[in-house]
Amino acid sequence: MLLTVSGMPAETEIQKLLTSAHMEEWLQHDLFHLRWWLLLGLSIFVVAVWWKLLDKRRLPEIILYAVLMMLVMMGVDEYGEELTLWNYPFDLLPIFPVITAINLWILPLAFSLVYQNCSTRKSFALTTVLVAAFISFVFEPALTWWGYYQLLKWQYYYSFLVYLTVSFFIRWIVVRISSIGKKAKKQPC
Repeated sequence: MLLTVSGMPAETEIQKLLTSAHMEEWLQHDLFHLRWWLLLGLSIFVVAVWWKLLDKRRLPEIILYAVLMMLVMMGVDEYGEELTLWNYPFDLLPIFPVITAINLWILPLAFSLVYQNCSTRKSFALTTVLVAAFISFVFEPALTWWGYYQLLKWQYYYSFLVYLTVSFFIRWIVVRISSIGKKAKKQPC
């Protein structure tokens, strides 16, 4: 490991320079520009629609699904960007998590509504396939065309497979947690 004059590892110095350059770029070219406002507006709109459609009687269960989806998608996104599979040339926020509106709001909230409205495995699977296809083959190409997303070593159908895998896995986790909670409620203290 190489150390620089400051005593920090070279990788840390390079990361510090990259972060500084990214912040400067964001302040000069992204913040408060039309695309930034559109992304912010889309985020607020999606959250408002989700809240309106949300079955508040099942709030903890659906929030659990959405939060797990957020965490997994942020991890996937961080790996993908780190491995230069894709890039986000335009950010709502200049630091992690990247493209906050898409990963933190749009994908998780869309899939959590699928979870909310599809009580059987079959209906969930069919609807998830349709939503994943729309996001992968319509929404992502639109994000690419608008300059929010750039494929480097990635294909849209990879996203489709990731969305299916992640949504099915998270559904399985939430169903298991919910069934454990229901069993526990039935047992005497």
